[in-house]
Amino acid sequence: MRSTVRVLVACSLSLLVAAQSARAQDVKDSQLWIQALAIGQLSENWRVHLELQPRVVNDASELGLTIVRTAIGRRLHPRVTAWIGHAWVPRTLTPTTVHEQRLWQQLSLTLPSAAGWAPTARVRVEQRWQDPWVDTSHRLRLMVRAQRPLAPAGPWSIALYNETMLTLDDTALGPGRGFDRNRVYGGVVRRLSPVFSAELGYVWEHGVFPGPLQRDDHVALGVININFALR
Repeated sequence: MRSTVRVLVACSLSLLVAAQSARAQDVKDSQLWIQALAIGQLSENWRVHLELQPRVVNDASELGLTIVRTAIGRRLHPRVTAWIGHAWVPRTLTPTTVHEQRLWQQLSLTLPSAAGWAPTARVRVEQRWQDPWVDTSHRLRLMVRAQRPLAPAGPWSIALYNETMLTLDDTALGPGRGFDRNRVYGGVVRRLSPVFSAELGYVWEHGVFPGPLQRDDHVALGVININFALR
């Protein structure tokens, strides 16, 4: 019995040391993300998505990557829209720019309001390619967002969201299967006109990468939203 206890204690101490070593490999960074997002209504049921998002990293000192997304959407129900799109992601921190390409499919859901909050949900699947990955990486992204006006019919709102990303497969020389990252957001929204709104907030992004390496990025996020109709 005593020998069993000693083994359990030794294993516990080993796990504690390993956990401390893993924590020692944590990386923290302060970043600035700027997003311009335009959603256009092409007809009663068809939509277009245009997005530009540069991200400034390393204590907001240099451009790390830029995301350029385009998509076409079809409203299936007053509360459900299906999207299919493409993203080009040039990564510019290395001497040679690395280009990531993504295809993505998405269901956007408008949920019933509750206690003044307007909740939405998003389910997105991505297929990703990047050098030196040997094959395709598949990732699932799940987001729930809620927005609430500070005053009835007023221009100011508060917004919260959580997004979880899971890699669905093992990719040779690329991402491994399992948890990828999680983002928690809080911010304020100002409606500028029926077409334009601006948003400013904070994102905490926690990611796990091979090594093991854990990242905790603290992000100031500024967004310009454009909703327009082409008629």
